[in-house]
Amino acid sequence: MGNLFRAFFFKLRKDLTFRITLIVGAGIAISMMVLFLLIERLVPDIEGKMCTGQTLFMVSFTPTSNFGLAIPINLITFTVLEFTHGVIRNKIVAGNSKFKIYLGLFLSGIVFALSLLFVYVGLCTLLGTICGGFDPYGLALGGINGGGVGTVSPEFIGKTLVVSIMVYVFITSLTIFVSTLLRNVGPSIPLVIIPLMFLTIFGTTIIETKPDLKQLLVYLNPLQVLLFPDKTFESGTLPMFVMSNEDLFATIISNLAYTAIFFGFGSLIFVKRDVK
Repeated sequence: MGNLFRAFFFKLRKDLTFRITLIVGAGIAISMMVLFLLIERLVPDIEGKMCTGQTLFMVSFTPTSNFGLAIPINLITFTVLEFTHGVIRNKIVAGNSKFKIYLGLFLSGIVFALSLLFVYVGLCTLLGTICGGFDPYGLALGGINGGGVGTVSPEFIGKTLVVSIMVYVFITSLTIFVSTLLRNVGPSIPLVIIPLMFLTIFGTTIIETKPDLKQLLVYLNPLQVLLFPDKTFESGTLPMFVMSNEDLFATIISNLAYTAIFFGFGSLIFVKRDVK
């Protein structure tokens, strides 16, 4: 396993796609900063600054918009190239078991996805902080496409970080499963993106039409808490984003369950299937 990881890190340092993705992420981060600066200037009834470190921190985690979609797409390309370039076959010839190879792909995929995510989130937060400062108790946008305005807290920011990591681990598991199953970039991309978009639309629909089922949805939809954070409303104050411990643990359990399902089926199929 150690040799597989060393080979992965060597390839990652040399991979052109990874470098291009980082450049694209930097471009999107700058665009987000400019967008929120324009919102501040052009929308007169907004209370407080929008281009701040806490706002760009919150919106940069969204997995179904902006840079969030680029992460699984590039992970698909990175993984499929392992097959088309004969790397997987060479690993088998070298004596590595198929299960160990699949586990290596999964763990490497997590490193790949989180590396891209944290570089992007860090740059967004840095740019926002430079423009408007970072207030852990300040006003921010949260949820999908900045779908809500409210104040944050250090507790909420910390829980958002934990939930985001678990969500991207689940997305990695789904991506590796589809990529190793199809071994083709073209059909793999929609088969990863469409389920993520479905979970987003499904969550939106339930909240709007069946709000009483929202708590159940936290357990069923691994993206629910990240995309649609709760807010508390107190008279005379701005709403505040909150995440209960129940929602936090439910989201962790949900994402771990989906991760285990895709990893289990993916490794089983990979072990039984021939590699050409």
